[in-house]
Amino acid sequence: MKTSVPIWRLLLGLLPALLLGACASYDAQTVHGKSLVGITRFFVVSNLNDNHALDHRLAEALQARGFEVQIGPLTMMPENTQAIVTYQDRWTWDFGEHLVYLTINARDALSNEAIAAVTYSVSIPKREPLPQTVAGLVDRLLSDKKS
Repeated sequence: MKTSVPIWRLLLGLLPALLLGACASYDAQTVHGKSLVGITRFFVVSNLNDNHALDHRLAEALQARGFEVQIGPLTMMPENTQAIVTYQDRWTWDFGEHLVYLTINARDALSNEAIAAVTYSVSIPKREPLPQTVAGLVDRLLSDKKS
């Protein structure tokens, strides 16, 4: 006896996966009374656990927006740095590595006080190129500079 599944049942079963596949959470925050407006010199602190060159990708995204950026360990930070950028990332494996979490923090180089942060989180990895994801997050981090 041959049984078949109606096509509508298959589509109904795939619908949640299709809807969840595009779900990404972005959370951008600026500390009250703080702003990245007027800051032109950033220092991206290299993360020793980073196997994806995110420090360089962050620097490239900032440089593409006209900022002066240096990269390295905190001990190599130039004296004229205005903001320090740090990040934390998490990846998953699904026939390739995919970014599932990235938080980027910017803090004042002199006072070490937080200025702004942005967090990216997905439950199902997106298939967009990493430079595109990083560029979007940098735009969100700098969003108060555009007003």
